[in-house]
Formats: sequence, structure tokens, C-alpha cells
Amino acid sequence: MRQMCLCLGLLLVLTSVLQAQKRDKEPTAILPTILWTSQFVHVTSMTGDEFNISTYPEDRAAIETVRDALREWGRYTLVSKPEDADLIFNVRAGRQLEAGGGVRTTPGSLGGIVGAGVGPGDDYVEILMPIPTGRLNMRRATVLWQRALHNGLEDGAPLIQEFRKEADAAAASAAQAKKKKKP
Repeated sequence: MRQMCLCLGLLLVLTSVLQAQKRDKEPTAILPTILWTSQFVHVTSMTGDEFNISTYPEDRAAIETVRDALREWGRYTLVSKPEDADLIFNVRAGRQLEAGGGVRTTPGSLGGIVGAGVGPGDDYVEILMPIPTGRLNMRRATVLWQRALHNGLEDGAPLIQEFRKEADAAAASAAQAKKKKKP
């Protein structure tokens, strides 16, 4: 009886190990279809677009790098207004410490504004799907894909190349599945 329990236990352990290995070979994440079927995209940063005075120079450079990578890919059409976009690429250049300042004026007074923040040192990209409402609200957008990588928004935009690889593979897989369904 004891040997039988031991054999059954070993069989269960072996089965679960084989299942885990099989799962590791399968893709870990399935991309939402909208990521490769959308047409219009807008690129911005966590602090605003390139014309916003609050946008850090590193983020402005990251916006331009991502735009260049998307133009080179050719899958999407870039739009200047987020309201016209199917997807929004929101970027943040990695920096561990950020600070800002300004002057606030009100009738009869003048005051200074100072702010600082601590953030991750890695570059970050998130792809958002705006929720259709009367007015675009980025806080209510759905995050469809996000990654962080050290120097991920440098020349060549490795983060965008990673997304491109995933999106192209998902689109090819969907096309293959569609072919199999046709009689």
C-alpha cells in the first residue's frame, strides 16, 4: 500500500512538471486584437505632449524616437490629436529624480512653484485605448500593453521593437488561425 501511494505521488509530480514545461513553451500573453488592427496612433508622454511646457526634454526626445520607430514600421498612421487616435503610446524616459519649478501669478501677488519626484530609472511605454466619451480622459483609458526597459527608448527604440515583434507574431498567428477555419 505504501509503495502504491509513493508511485502515485511520483506520477502526480511528474505529470505536473511536464504540464509546467508545456505551458512555458506557449506564449505567456495574448495581445488584444486591437493592437494590430488599429490604424491611427498618437504618441505622448506622462507629462504631456512635446509642446507642453511641463514635458521633460528626455520625454520629448523619447516621443520623437517612438514616432520614428512607428514610421519605420509602417503599421500605423501617426495623428497629432489624441482624440483622433485608436491607440495612444504613452512614454516616459527613465530618470530617477525629476524636479520642476515655475512662477504663479495671481492679481496682486507673485509666488514660486517648486516640485520634485522620484521615479524609475528605466524607460517606459504603455499603449492605451481611449474610452470613447465626450472629452478624452487619459486616466480612464485602458492599458493594453506596457513594458519598462533600461535604455528602451534610446536609438532604435528597443521597447517599440519588442512590441512590434509581439504584434507581428500575434497578427500572423491570427491570420494562420483564420486560414485554418476556412473550408
